[in-house]
Amino acid sequence: MCVSKTNGFRLFPISIAQHLNNKEAYTYLVLLFKSDFETGESKVLLETLSKEIGYTSETVSKYLHKAEGKFVEIAPHHGIKANGNPMTKNFYKVIKPTKDFIIVNREFLDLHFVTLSLKEEADIKGFILLVKCICLNNCNFTYYSLRDMDKHLKISYATIQKLVKRCEELELIVKDKGCYKIKLDCFDLGNTAYFPKNTPALYKDIYDTIAQFCLSKGFEAPPYDRKYIAKIAAKYALTKKEISEIYKQTKEKDFVKRNYIPYILQQRLQDLDEPINSLNYFVQVLCGKKYEKAPKREPYEYHL
Repeated sequence: MCVSKTNGFRLFPISIAQHLNNKEAYTYLVLLFKSDFETGESKVLLETLSKEIGYTSETVSKYLHKAEGKFVEIAPHHGIKANGNPMTKNFYKVIKPTKDFIIVNREFLDLHFVTLSLKEEADIKGFILLVKCICLNNCNFTYYSLRDMDKHLKISYATIQKLVKRCEELELIVKDKGCYKIKLDCFDLGNTAYFPKNTPALYKDIYDTIAQFCLSKGFEAPPYDRKYIAKIAAKYALTKKEISEIYKQTKEKDFVKRNYIPYILQQRLQDLDEPINSLNYFVQVLCGKKYEKAPKREPYEYHL
């Protein structure tokens, strides 16, 4: 999923899961998308938020004030209506996180279900947001049990049970191999098309290669982390395209076997059958001196 414009995604603080419940968290997300990406400022009306979320204006106001201080600044503005009556309007400024955040694509905001009311959608999507916040290393799965979620979220155990069941019915969350996994492609992890500014082309190439390999195994790649990719790049300094060009000229297969990351991953991780939590694992696989090669299988055919 390509995120190329600032109106296409927002940065959502992970720590919200420790302070807000699902209803409050989703209300805050909607405010995020009604705020300027750079300044965080917004003059959105409570009525506008209410219409989009399904909660009453009074409820929306109460939920936003729960986020006041740590996540949003609220400044009342007093004025006069056209009919001469006094008017109070809130100006908002969301506090943009610089670390420990998830990236939420607009597709999540626009996600609707014909069988649910707007209010029910908000409850469900707010819960998914909170589960995302406690997923392992910003991936889309968590090994927390429902009882563990009760300890890490501002929601009761009974409510968590109810919401998880509803999410499973809607196939938004599934339980697989001891973990709960979010089945939505609405969170850009840095492992799709999003990279920090000035990310070298080689780093992108290496990460995309790892992401594609993980996808071929049926799970997501760990989130992008520059320091680990840099360690891999120090040893594998050529992109796939550059290796392909050299191979066309030299026809040296040994050169490819030493430098072509897709080939190396396939040879060394043939039996990989569970998600990897950190790119450091791939640093060890690709650069570790003590790595033990996987048992020999049928020859792998690779294409440049």
